[in-house]
Amino acid sequence: MTRTAFDDRVAANYDDGRQFAADGLPVAAAPAQSTCFVVDDDAGICKALCFTLKKLGFATAEIATPAALERALQEKRPSLILLDLGLGESGALDVFPILTSHGYRGLVQLMSGRSQSVLDEAVVAGEKHGLKMLPALVKPFRMGVVKELVAGLGFSPPPLRQPSEGLGQDGCANPR
Repeated sequence: MTRTAFDDRVAANYDDGRQFAADGLPVAAAPAQSTCFVVDDDAGICKALCFTLKKLGFATAEIATPAALERALQEKRPSLILLDLGLGESGALDVFPILTSHGYRGLVQLMSGRSQSVLDEAVVAGEKHGLKMLPALVKPFRMGVVKELVAGLGFSPPPLRQPSEGLGQDGCANPR
């Protein structure tokens, strides 16, 4: 995997396991088993979604084609897949049988710039393949929607900071 300026936004990993983003804020940690595949042929969208998900503590993978998804599923089982309806020559409808053949039991979140009715039909098609489909997202959407989605699914990160001894809940020194 090639390192890009985008990757440089995560400034450091510390020996105690904490991660800090370039803005100095701690990166929250979801449970260790939480992995999300972002399947979209638009590299910019993949990077933006993966960046947001990583800040929420997910392990992520950027995937651009159904063939790459099939290879990734042989190595890892994500708990969530964000799936673009259109993938160049292919689409989500081509991905559903792949997910089923691999026994995928996680959640699938469709997303697309197409109309809500087209997305709703695709959700029904995924359900007919036995997949756990979430209500589709219409692009463009704000990254806050992804944060709400993750929180709503129960992937809530632990508290970012614990007050140090001698400090009050507000982080200020207690008067003695």
